Amino acid sequence: MANQKSKNTNHQLRKFVSPSSWIKATLLTISIIVVCIFVLTGSVPITNSRPAPTAQQVGAARDAVRQLQASRGATNSANVVRLGPEHLDGLSALATHGFRPDRLNIFIFNSKLYIHASHKLPFGRWLNVTTETIGNTKGFPSIRIKIGLLRLSPYFSRVLIDVLHSGMHLFGANIPPLDKLMHKFVIQQNTVFATINLPDKMGIFDKALGTQSSVNPVLVVEAFCQLATAQQVDPQSDLAVHVRRAFPIEGAASATPDRNGAAFVALAMAIVDKRVGSLVGLSASEVVACDMPASRIMLHGRDDLPKHWALSAALSVGPGTQIAAAMGEWKELADSLKKQSKFQAEDPTGFSFIDIAADRSGFRTADAASDKALATKMASRLSTVAEIEILPRPLLALEEGPDVDFVSKYGSINDPRFIKAVKNIDLVLDQQGLTRP
Repeated sequence: MANQKSKNTNHQLRKFVSPSSWIKATLLTISIIVVCIFVLTGSVPITNSRPAPTAQQVGAARDAVRQLQASRGATNSANVVRLGPEHLDGLSALATHGFRPDRLNIFIFNSKLYIHASHKLPFGRWLNVTTETIGNTKGFPSIRIKIGLLRLSPYFSRVLIDVLHSGMHLFGANIPPLDKLMHKFVIQQNTVFATINLPDKMGIFDKALGTQSSVNPVLVVEAFCQLATAQQVDPQSDLAVHVRRAFPIEGAASATPDRNGAAFVALAMAIVDKRVGSLVGLSASEVVACDMPASRIMLHGRDDLPKHWALSAALSVGPGTQIAAAMGEWKELADSLKKQSKFQAEDPTGFSFIDIAADRSGFRTADAASDKALATKMASRLSTVAEIEILPRPLLALEEGPDVDFVSKYGSINDPRFIKAVKNIDLVLDQQGLTRP
């Protein structure tokens, strides 16, 4: 009798999970996925492409970033960020250029702040997200979110934001409660006034934004402390000496992209600022035991070129080569601003192709050293490097200075004249620099 019951049960199970049932379930699942794809994504971006940023846009964006940076680690709620139309336009232009093909447009309309973002997906699809923020609120503002064709009410938009906030915390993000993150949000006369308090380190959120590298921070600390110790014992001002110290010849044969990347970040921390360690999630307090003596590091008799080279190399192993290249160009554009611009730096040096050459040498070198197939070859070359390899002498004759009228001579960084000048720099680097065959 028990045997018969078992047979009946097995028969019923086979009937329940018959092939036709599996096919129907599979088709239903595929249908749901297809519907979600077409509801949440589009075939075209909602934001228009932009020309390369102008010097004025770079200057405005730089001012906005400085305000936001000032809010990191603030101990009170009085840090007010003021962002006008020029700031928002500048941030949009730089984000679209730096993270292309993705696009961003931030603007104010009818006393509301809008953010239109388009992220390119495989198979010709775009993830289009729109946010509409209502001003004049205490705490975190009311937001309406639209993802593709899906519109969320302010209530469900806040639910989604809270879910994302909690999810980021689970993965190690250091983000305060939303109402502590933003104490007040006001829009007046086409300008955003926000009282915010960003933490010094935001953990995985920095990685999600593309501002943090995956390079092992332990290796960075180790490399930085070795550089600091060597400089204490034998102070040197030649950049080439510091590069050779970061890439000791005895370690070249076992070099890996991760170790090479750590060496580049450590070099930038030693030459530019310890805060470069934030690219791998380090704070200055985590390397406080290693004291890098203050000294002017030189390349071809100049102390600005080592900073350009080292920071660009570090950025290449962090946010990436495209961002490293863009940031070098943005810096030179900002330096070219005329005195009448309110976003002009206090002491602009003018546009410099020599600085751009140092930038490009830095990030191209780091990019090659991060290639698994080239890691040992590049480490070996860097272990015996001379300054004429870091920046070949022909590049020192390039145009620079406050009298360079960049706009009239080169138009923009997308102008064929500028592109040709950059290609000529790369040609020299490929023939005589560290990226030669």
